[in-house]
Amino acid sequence: MADTPTAADRLDAFHQRALDHTKASLAHMATYGIEPEGRVALFLPPEARQQEIHRMPYAHAARQVVRYTTEPGEFTALCPFSGLPDSGTVEIEYVPGSWLLELKSLKYYLMSWRHIGAAQEDITALLFEDLMRHLDDPHRLVVTTDYTVRGGIHTVCAVDSRDQGMGEVGSGDRGK
Repeated sequence: MADTPTAADRLDAFHQRALDHTKASLAHMATYGIEPEGRVALFLPPEARQQEIHRMPYAHAARQVVRYTTEPGEFTALCPFSGLPDSGTVEIEYVPGSWLLELKSLKYYLMSWRHIGAAQEDITALLFEDLMRHLDDPHRLVVTTDYTVRGGIHTVCAVDSRDQGMGEVGSGDRGK
């Protein structure tokens, strides 16, 4: 079992990945003349988020609206400028096509953002893309993030499948 990495090895790899990504982010910001103020903490790239969300079949002809909303502060990610936490709520609203999201898996997916450094707008778009991929053919999907006020600015971001040139994205005819 000498080939199995130890906890210390995994921690070192995690630290190095966060250090590399944080340095790359700071270099990217510097190209636009942006210099973070205060302390900078380490954060991981969006690719480090959990990639799998389990799903269950939806076998009904009825079109129902499914809405999941996190409690305030339950969703957190990190500011890519400072590494400080950004917290808020995530609302996912969809009309199922062939699939439903499995809630425990969704919770783990949302928790996987806690060490990720990305702009609030990027996170919202990535949440939408991930959920669209897992739902496969929803009739509608809307992802809204509502962040806690920071620096006197309240940020709400939303991506709606109807605004993406998709209209109703599911096939609508599932052999019923």
